[in-house]
Amino acid sequence: MNLNQLKYVIEIARTRSINKAASNLFVSQSVLSTAIISLEKEIGQPIFIRSNKGVSLTPFGHTFVSYVTPIQDQLSQLDSLLLNGAPQEAFTLSVASVGYYFLCQICTDIYQKYRSMGIRIHQFEDQISRISELVANKTVGVGVVNIWTCYKHSYQKQLQTRQLQYHPIATMDIAITVGPANPLYKSAQTSVSVEELSGFPSVMYEHMDFGPYSDIYHRLHLKDSGSRFTTSSRSAIYETLYSTDAYYLNSIYPFRQTVGNYPAHMNLRTLRVRDCAIQSEIAWIKRKDHMLSIVEEELVNRTLQYFS
Repeated sequence: MNLNQLKYVIEIARTRSINKAASNLFVSQSVLSTAIISLEKEIGQPIFIRSNKGVSLTPFGHTFVSYVTPIQDQLSQLDSLLLNGAPQEAFTLSVASVGYYFLCQICTDIYQKYRSMGIRIHQFEDQISRISELVANKTVGVGVVNIWTCYKHSYQKQLQTRQLQYHPIATMDIAITVGPANPLYKSAQTSVSVEELSGFPSVMYEHMDFGPYSDIYHRLHLKDSGSRFTTSSRSAIYETLYSTDAYYLNSIYPFRQTVGNYPAHMNLRTLRVRDCAIQSEIAWIKRKDHMLSIVEEELVNRTLQYFS
């Protein structure tokens, strides 16, 4: 096992594609594939599942990546220290989420406040189960998650086994987001029934297509139209909404967050789902033994203010 192999594994896991990883790392696909196959033989466990749709991590692969990611980060910081001397930034902020625009704005505000003293900001975007891994393995200090209330109890139990704390921020009504290609976009109503959605496909993250949270559509009585879009990219979700009649299962965020929450040229619209007993809850998580830094406290407080 060598450091290049660890770097290759992390990049393939991040991009979910050997082609993209090879391009990002400036190596050939054959070099990358050979290095990964050699590593899997050495440790006696498969790290990736290969298919014509790309690559995904095996259960062992998820655990392996959770251990080697902080090691790789620390080695990168060591390289920077040896190359440039003592780091110039006085503050470091690391946060993981499924990709919220309001968090980007908060991080921008924090940067503006501390830029004269020096600050390094790391934003990670991943699925909800991976966010807890990133917090547990100390890759990030704070995670911001959104969980359907019907899964909250089981999710909290999972966090407890990882020695993580769950801090609720706000509870929101469930909604759908559509683009101008969907007839509901021009509806005079600000809400929609599940029956009105029955003829339209949904667009979702890959982890919503299978796994512990994939039955949310059944729980909400949302019928399968026979077509759907799955992706690992938030921008792909927005592009799909803009160009097709698909809908995205979402939440009703406070007004000031929805302004500018989507790419400006897309003019997406969010409608509340009527008569819905399930809600979504946004929360932040951290390790029980982790003391928040000054900038982490500011991140949490600013997030609470957005939802107050």
